[in-house]
Amino acid sequence: MKIHFKRDNILQEKQDYKIHVTCNSSVLPATDVNMTLGVKNIPNTKESTAILDSLADGVFTIDSQMRIQFFSRAAEEITGFPHEDAIGQHYNTILRFSKETFACPVQETLETGAPVLNRGLEIIGRNNHKKHISISTSVLCDSDGDVCGSVAVIHDLSSFYPLKNAMLDKLSFQHIVSRNPSMRRLFDVTADIAASEATVFLHGESGTGKELFARAIHELSPRKKGPLIIVNCGALPENLCESEIFGVRKGAYTGATENRQGRLELCSGGTFFLDEIGDLPLSLQVKLLRVLENKEFQPLGAKAPMKADVRFITATHRNLEEMVEAGTFRRDLYFRINIVQLNIPPLRERKEDIPLLLDMNLKKFNQAYSKNINCVSPEVLNLLLAYDFPGNVRELQNLVEQSVVLCKGGEITLDHMPTGFKHGISSNKGSRQRSSKAPEAEVLSDLIARHQGNRTEAAQELGVDRSTLWRWVRNAGLAEM
Repeated sequence: MKIHFKRDNILQEKQDYKIHVTCNSSVLPATDVNMTLGVKNIPNTKESTAILDSLADGVFTIDSQMRIQFFSRAAEEITGFPHEDAIGQHYNTILRFSKETFACPVQETLETGAPVLNRGLEIIGRNNHKKHISISTSVLCDSDGDVCGSVAVIHDLSSFYPLKNAMLDKLSFQHIVSRNPSMRRLFDVTADIAASEATVFLHGESGTGKELFARAIHELSPRKKGPLIIVNCGALPENLCESEIFGVRKGAYTGATENRQGRLELCSGGTFFLDEIGDLPLSLQVKLLRVLENKEFQPLGAKAPMKADVRFITATHRNLEEMVEAGTFRRDLYFRINIVQLNIPPLRERKEDIPLLLDMNLKKFNQAYSKNINCVSPEVLNLLLAYDFPGNVRELQNLVEQSVVLCKGGEITLDHMPTGFKHGISSNKGSRQRSSKAPEAEVLSDLIARHQGNRTEAAQELGVDRSTLWRWVRNAGLAEM
């Protein structure tokens, strides 16, 4: 077996794939080297105690009456309770869960016999300081194979959370997070684009974050002290669209009893963002073209034009080139707004961002709803990674918000996911079209690891055959996995 070291992680080759693990090591006396730790039974010997005390993770065992029988040195450090105070005590007087933790993993394991793996939650230490941990539990059996208690392993996540926040900061750009190469390239050029006065055209599916990019351009531009005015062309009735954008003067038509400023006039010195410009009526496309070319506009009923001191950003999810060919969008206007184009990829093409977006939205909605949810279960994460998200980032955000509202514990599980979403997953798998483009290497690596090296299952999730997946893996330099 070959062992590959990479920074602080170990990639261990197992059959035909690699897995990510972390390794802690310490020196043991020579007499302890040959000791092994049974999964179902932990011998209460000097040697086994030395082994367990050498672990960086805390270990404790309880009997059938839920009294603590063993309490390792790391468990002392994590909880703040010394060994002599813990032994013989009911476990929940020592491992005190915060009030937001409704499902106790130790009790769950004893009641069901099923192990709990790496469940994130929060405990209250001896000095009433809250601490994030992950816990894994399993039943203990006696020599006859009967359940006699439980063993728990707790991992201190206190140092992880600052690192996670630092990682989010590193991967964040003006309230947008991504590790995807295509998105990172957009981050790299956005500041330069913002410094100019060039008209920007944002293209992407609904929910991909076009408005976030528009806000980023405005905030990084010399016009950041001016207003950012947003007009959704698809949300305004056609008969009101002209007066809303250009304004109206008293007496321009029946009912115009006063002068009313349009959005262009209110935007003076700032950035004018026309969202869903593909829905702009043809009659107004001519007037908008004049604004772009001459930097002036004329309110309804006005006797003279006004200067438009604005920087334009436009966006749409439509294919404007097809609309130009169909005659529903002016060719000259298309060329005029398409000075600088940013194409924002859909979420299904950057699934490596889903864990980042989950963390960011969990933090956001925990604050909004006074919750303390630390994570989503592996089953939920697998579902999210398998879903194509036709609503993109906005749909993911809505899913997280609904799940946070329904969740009463510290972990979002399948029970908190909307029924319609789970049905959508099933239909999505049944109707998934074959992929023609190879995913990024990191996505392929995560996908194969998630299926524990089963390439047949990984190929099925991607909607391709094994030979296509093998070719993608080889081209990505992952052939040894």
